[in-house]
Amino acid sequence: MELRWLKSFVVVAEEMHFSRAARRLHLAQPALTAHIRQLEEEVGAPLFDRSNRMRGLTPAGAALLPEARALLERADQMRALADNAARGDAGTLRAGIIPPAATRTLAEVFRSFSALLPGVRLAVRLGGQDRLMAALVAGDLDVVVGRPEYPPEGSGLRERRLFREEQGVLLRADDPLAAKPAIPVRLLDGRVLLLLRDNLHFGQVLIEHAARHSASLLPRHDAEDFPALHWMVLAGLGIAPTSLLLTPPAGLAARPLRPALPKLDVCAIWRGDHPAPPVTRWLGVAREAFHRARDP
Repeated sequence: MELRWLKSFVVVAEEMHFSRAARRLHLAQPALTAHIRQLEEEVGAPLFDRSNRMRGLTPAGAALLPEARALLERADQMRALADNAARGDAGTLRAGIIPPAATRTLAEVFRSFSALLPGVRLAVRLGGQDRLMAALVAGDLDVVVGRPEYPPEGSGLRERRLFREEQGVLLRADDPLAAKPAIPVRLLDGRVLLLLRDNLHFGQVLIEHAARHSASLLPRHDAEDFPALHWMVLAGLGIAPTSLLLTPPAGLAARPLRPALPKLDVCAIWRGDHPAPPVTRWLGVAREAFHRARDP
């Protein structure tokens, strides 16, 4: 059963006249008559009560007419859906974000993107960089916001820097060091540094920075995730690395170090020279947002 047969049937049913219907459809009348005959053969029943002239719809035609209209409307919707998806106005954007990158400006990027493209469904996953990158390579994510990967030639990965993140340490708000606007690195000597269990890269910059300034930290990879890490700091079990762009949880304080830690790049990473249209649209929104933002 072809859509053109259904379209011809609907127009003939509306006009109740083959010549007028043919003119409306820009068809020769024999072609229109053939469409109706083929549709009647397909459904196995006559659709119009006619001898020398059109008298109306048969019971089969009356039953088919609303269904034919619904199918044609659905077909038009499918064309629009495909067109919107091709432009990046529809579909799904699957994004992975490392928690230190989940800043206010990044939240505004997703808010603006959603307002601009309400037809695109957002699926966001927070997690460690290694797991998110594995999901990206496997095709389970469309874009990752995380640390630069410096992808080798032939990897199929591309990246663009979004912003630079200033790091510091997270400690209890009543810790004596929290009273300082910037903590001298040497005062961290002998402190337990709480780290994530499945991310050996997390905190390495802080450990190396402290060592260069005669402070030895005691790393403990004991936290399952960031909420557990924050709770362990609140419990007084140690300090933790943190982004100074994020608001610390209640009861905790984030402080910069003196000398300051080196800033870390945060990038958008995706697959292929020509990413899926929603990714292209998201990258455009992100580029403008971070270009305007002073505090990402």
